Amino acid sequence: MPRFHCFEPDLCPDALEVALGEEESHHLIRVLRAKEGDSVGVLNGSGLVLEGSLFFPDHRRAFVRVTDAREFDRPNLSLHLAVGMPKGKAVDTIVRQATELGITGLSFLNAERSEVSAKTLYSKEKLEKWKRVAREACKQSENPFLPEVEIAGNLSEWLAGWNKPGRHWVAHPTRSNVTETLPGLASGQDSLWMLIGPEGGLTDKELEKARNVGFDPVSLGSTVLRVETACVGITSLARQYSAILS
Repeated sequence: MPRFHCFEPDLCPDALEVALGEEESHHLIRVLRAKEGDSVGVLNGSGLVLEGSLFFPDHRRAFVRVTDAREFDRPNLSLHLAVGMPKGKAVDTIVRQATELGITGLSFLNAERSEVSAKTLYSKEKLEKWKRVAREACKQSENPFLPEVEIAGNLSEWLAGWNKPGRHWVAHPTRSNVTETLPGLASGQDSLWMLIGPEGGLTDKELEKARNVGFDPVSLGSTVLRVETACVGITSLARQYSAILS
C-alpha cells in the first residue's frame, strides 16, 4: 500500500512515470516530507490509480516511477447529495465526509432556511476551495473517484426543473408519519439523489415540492441531526442499500 497519495487528473494507464504538478509536488515534498524511494499512489479521480516510487523529489516538479496500474469500475448505483446550503464550515465537513463515503456528486442549494450570503452562493473561490477539499479527501481515503461539486442555485427552482427518472430520497424533518423501511427504486434505476435541508430542515412547502417530483421521505431516526450528520447518515444508508441491490 502506498505511503503517500497524490492527485493528477491527466494520467495514462500505461505511463512509466508521472510528473506531478507544482501544487502536488510542493505538498508531497515540503508538507508531507516524502523522500526518494517512498511509495506513492497517484489518482486521477476517474478510477485510475498508478502506484510507484518517488525518484525525483523536487518540490516544484516531483516524479514518480510507476510499477503498477489499477483501474476501478464505478458502482452500479451512483449516489448524489443535494444539500440546502448550511452556514459556516459545515460545507467543508460535508464535502470531506461525503467524498470519503464515495458520493458521486454534491449539489449545494439555496433553501428557504439557508443563512448564507449571496457572495457565498456565487463565489468561484468558495467553489474551488470545496473542490480542493474533495481532492484532498480522495487522497486521504484512497477513493479513486472524485465527486463533482457544484452550487446549483435556488432549491425551489431546482425542483421545478427536476427531470431525472426514478425514485429518490429526502430526509424527512419530522419524527412521525415516515416509514422506517427504505423506499424502493424504479426498475433499472442507476442513480439515487438524496435531498437534505439546511439548519432547521426543509420547509413544508419545499418538502411537498420534493415529494411531488419523486422524492420519497426517509427517516434518519428520532433525534435531531446536524446537517453534516444527516448527510453521513443518509449516504451510509444508501451505500448499504446499493450493496444489497448488487
